[in-house]
Amino acid sequence: MQTLEWYMIRGTGTVAYILLYLTVIVGLFSQVQKKRKKKMTSAINLHEELSNWAMILVGGHLGLLLLDTYIGFKWTEVFVPFNTSYKPIPMALGTLSFYFLIITFITSKLRKKVGYLRWRKLHALNPILYILVTIHGLWIGTDFNPEILAIANLIPFPIIGIFALLMKFTKAKPQPKTTRAAVTRTRYTD
Repeated sequence: MQTLEWYMIRGTGTVAYILLYLTVIVGLFSQVQKKRKKKMTSAINLHEELSNWAMILVGGHLGLLLLDTYIGFKWTEVFVPFNTSYKPIPMALGTLSFYFLIITFITSKLRKKVGYLRWRKLHALNPILYILVTIHGLWIGTDFNPEILAIANLIPFPIIGIFALLMKFTKAKPQPKTTRAAVTRTRYTD
């Protein structure tokens, strides 16, 4: 039974990381599309859905850590940074990542109440979250080959760079402005 618990803990953490990775990629893509004045509703919806599932799996990861009988984590060891004897630094990075994720998740859900500018500033902290999670995963376990993980994390940068160059050298065609009178005339003349 302990082996199953351990694989479930590692599996939920790994899948949550992959979902977080995809969330970052889709979020960056939607920002490039936004700057090109392209419709991005489906990209934003995918970004939010991926982040929702990442949050669910992180919750499962933490819940399974609390249920684990092999190490027997106490809730304070899981939710208070540096309060464990089991790999204290990588565990603390995981805990701090969780708090960054909570801030991002809540402020994104309450974006209208928080205000767009404040939300953007808080959302700009997400690279810290991603770096902490990556270091946590590399340091605490052996599920990721560091070279493959480095390559996977570097691939998006040239892609985003290409999108940025395309955005700079290809201007979006301005949409013709439609006046209210023109819309009213069109509606009643058809």
